[in-house]
Amino acid sequence: MKKIDLSTVVRATEAKVFSTFEKNFNGIGTDTRKDLTGQLFIALKGEAYDAHDYLDKAVAAGAKALLVHRFPENLEKLRSQVTILVVKDTLIALQEIAHFVRKINTASVIAITGSNGKTTSKEFSAAVISSRKKVHYSKGSFNNHWGLPFSILEQDESAEVVILEMGMNHAGEIKRLCEIAEPDIVVCSVVGRAHIEHFGGQVEKIADAKEEIYEAAPPAARRIYNLDNPWTQKMFLRSRQRFPKADRILSFSQINPKADIFLQIEKMTMSELVIKGRILSQEGRATVQVFGAHNLTNLMVAASVAIAVGLSPEDVWKGLSACKTNWGRNQLLKTKNGAEILFDGYNANPDSVSALLDSLSAVTAVNKLGVFAEMLELGDSAPQAHREIGEKAGHSSLDSIWFYGAHHADFEAGVRAAGYNKKLVCSPQYDDKIASQMSAELKAGSLAVVKGSRGMKLEKFVLICQPENFSLNKE
Repeated sequence: MKKIDLSTVVRATEAKVFSTFEKNFNGIGTDTRKDLTGQLFIALKGEAYDAHDYLDKAVAAGAKALLVHRFPENLEKLRSQVTILVVKDTLIALQEIAHFVRKINTASVIAITGSNGKTTSKEFSAAVISSRKKVHYSKGSFNNHWGLPFSILEQDESAEVVILEMGMNHAGEIKRLCEIAEPDIVVCSVVGRAHIEHFGGQVEKIADAKEEIYEAAPPAARRIYNLDNPWTQKMFLRSRQRFPKADRILSFSQINPKADIFLQIEKMTMSELVIKGRILSQEGRATVQVFGAHNLTNLMVAASVAIAVGLSPEDVWKGLSACKTNWGRNQLLKTKNGAEILFDGYNANPDSVSALLDSLSAVTAVNKLGVFAEMLELGDSAPQAHREIGEKAGHSSLDSIWFYGAHHADFEAGVRAAGYNKKLVCSPQYDDKIASQMSAELKAGSLAVVKGSRGMKLEKFVLICQPENFSLNKE
């Protein structure tokens, strides 16, 4: 976290100074379990906790200043030890500080959203752009109303490009994130059924919320559109009226050759994609060490934002080869006995599971094992969604299937409806005994595909398979 001073905090938040000791801070902290030496501690209030109850622990952890919006009993005692600032709302204050820092920095800010792949798109973009520019990007999925401000505040002053991820599960969230970040380049990779329980089961409402990234961005921002997704294609068509400067708009597609970035898959294996096509006027070809046809969209996002931030088409073609996936996102692992595991347990919704199953059909293996877990945040659509995915899994090339989660019966009904007559195990929860039995099927040349929502902790199964060079997620 970069250093920050008292005057900056006061100017950004209009905080009232309750006491003054230190005026310069070694960044901002919010967790009393971490080292806060020299930091400004912001007392955030969440659903399960209120950091105002732990101010003494913050001081004990080394904090030199406290930013609060209420007065607990021990605050009077603490005013004789540290600087104390008072605001109306500490979360809004955190956002205001981030916005202030964003305004005074000269780096170009890229904002990426999407129902699927936004984290991977962000990381691919960072890989491509960093070949020519100094890049700062948010780690993990720091994409919400408190994570995004921290991503801004953590940037090094030498950064030329800042890449931010914008997530949402309610209308208005992306609008607020754009107000904080004031992005120079914006893109929605794809619209799908992620978080649909928060939108009354209507994808149209998800699309409206995602479109906020275009509507709330500054007028001069460059806007990038996916021409292959029906929802983002509609956004592109509307952009002609809303944002008349044609030179501020870019498009990408694997179907429409008139797009600014037009890429297709030439070859796909478990360990790589060979892509070909055109970036602006430059034809080219690149080999990328990632799996899955669905990653082509993420690669086109990366190529598009790299062009928007000033890289040449030649630089982008070279940079694409540096892209790779991270923990839990199409992560290819090898076991000690020669089997392979495709671990995609960081996130899951019907669209991403369907895309993975589509890609699986092009892969050969001695035998294929599918381990799936509950897709969360689907609301009333969950029974039907799990049945649909079960049916698709039943039509796939999988030799064995295990599903666990609350909607196991719906998934099983879908698999049965597909006429699947191979090994099928469905359980309401994770079971070590079942996991051991399934992992025993893996031998040299076998493939296990592991997919489900992050909350289902599918890494437990992966660990039982004893993959090489695998550790629990540290994010």
